Amino acid sequence: GRGPSLPELPSALREAASRLRPEAADGHPRSKLALFRLPTMSGEREVYFPARRGGQCFGMIADRGTRIAVVACHPWGPLGGSLWDAVVEEVCDLFGQKGGLTTLRFNFRSGIGRGNGSMDDVRGACDFLLKLPNPPAEIILVGYSYGSLVVAGVADDIPQVVAFALLCPPLYWGWALFMCNHGALVRGCQGATATKLLLIGEHDNFCSVAQFNAFSDSLLDPKQSVVIRGLVDHFNIYRFVQEHLARRACSVFGVQRIGQLSAPGTALVHGGVDHQRDVHAGPARPVQ
Repeated sequence: GRGPSLPELPSALREAASRLRPEAADGHPRSKLALFRLPTMSGEREVYFPARRGGQCFGMIADRGTRIAVVACHPWGPLGGSLWDAVVEEVCDLFGQKGGLTTLRFNFRSGIGRGNGSMDDVRGACDFLLKLPNPPAEIILVGYSYGSLVVAGVADDIPQVVAFALLCPPLYWGWALFMCNHGALVRGCQGATATKLLLIGEHDNFCSVAQFNAFSDSLLDPKQSVVIRGLVDHFNIYRFVQEHLARRACSVFGVQRIGQLSAPGTALVHGGVDHQRDVHAGPARPVQ
């Protein structure tokens, strides 16, 4: 049939927009990315939570009421990083879908600045988790690329963080990403006593193995530092993330399989010191 006449167009467009962008359960409009109906993982729902010192972050939470929760932090937003990044999804799939833990992934409000706003976003994410009806007692922070240096800067400030992982920290370009404030973020985790995993590919685009090893050496135990040898760079490391995160998590929480992390009473049992080691890239091993 004939389309709407000219005077009817504004109301028709508003109606179409309301169908494309309904309000979330908490009354907030959905994110602009939701216009494309990007897939969510089982059990996830959209949330908005307040960042420290004002503003709000959009995220996806799977609240399973577990004793341990995981927060995943994405790469640099101005180059397309978001909560739908492949590495972030691998993290939430591992700990959430396979591990049965509460997971939260979110978008930083901005990637422009000295990192203080992004660190406030992580603090806000942890505050939000701690106000859930069944809040976690322990939190694991996992940051990839830009997100790894944000995690480095904030992990020691949050008492509930018992472990954190820094995946492909872009140390060579940190000065540009954080307006010459990257040194402060790096120093922020040098006194952290939480257990740590550091992971990088031999051919990372934004950090040399020498820089990575020097950074790892500057951190306190307990820690594990892994360099994946072979044709592994900043962008294809997602194939190996689950394998190494699962191995480290099982070690420090004293379980045999990742699915046991959600069992009642599971808690950090030891630091799992393993220092530096190189592994050679092969077929990525599936995590059960």
